[in-house]
Amino acid sequence: MKGAIVYKPDSKDLAKEVAEFVNSNGFQAEIVEFDKDLERYDFIIVIGGDGTILRVLQSVKNCPPIFAVNTGRVGLLTHCEPHEYKSVLIEALSNFEVEEFMRLCCVVDDRELLALNEFAILCSTPAKLVEMNVYVDDVKVESLRCDGMLISTPVGSTAYALSTGGPIIDPYLNSILIVPVAPFKLGWKPWVVRDDRIVRLEFDRSVFIVADGQSKIEHEESVEIRKSNYPARFFRISDRLRKTVEKLKKIC
Repeated sequence: MKGAIVYKPDSKDLAKEVAEFVNSNGFQAEIVEFDKDLERYDFIIVIGGDGTILRVLQSVKNCPPIFAVNTGRVGLLTHCEPHEYKSVLIEALSNFEVEEFMRLCCVVDDRELLALNEFAILCSTPAKLVEMNVYVDDVKVESLRCDGMLISTPVGSTAYALSTGGPIIDPYLNSILIVPVAPFKLGWKPWVVRDDRIVRLEFDRSVFIVADGQSKIEHEESVEIRKSNYPARFFRISDRLRKTVEKLKKIC
């Protein structure tokens, strides 16, 4: 087995330390660039925060399992802090227990976008409202004017969707979350639908479709979003839900 190590720019020294540690303990890993073909590796070690992980996931479709050492600000998706990585990483590589989390996908202009957290569909003209019709399996469930709409996974419910008033969803619950951004409508409520539903949005002006804050495409008319056949894969974290709650309490 051979792993890739990727890092955020200010974590190069720690990445070198992790590489030396992994290779000296009977495993193989090398430091690589983000544009490297990461899918050919057996695992990926990320030295960074949630943003670095999301950037990695934008570059892989068939995702090798990810282990992340947090050098960012939040680290909800990470496994450990820098001071504790040695014992946690060796245990993860030795046991190689992997868990999967759903990603969403949409096809825009023949390009397939994937998102672990959310797709943000936002008006491309700043300070302008966009009229949106929301369909779930061709059933119209909402029509409103807003700055945009978030289509989120359970993992993403603690990200952008949380700041716009959406609920926190158990990351192991199979569902899709629909949350408007700054709706001009009294009494709006988020929608939580089954993960095999297809969400279609129609809009009356040009929008940006943003995947996990990383990839952005300008588009018009409508877009469909559904569960991807390519989940994100992570080394298992025991009691992930409890640790997520603890981190949220520290930052919220």
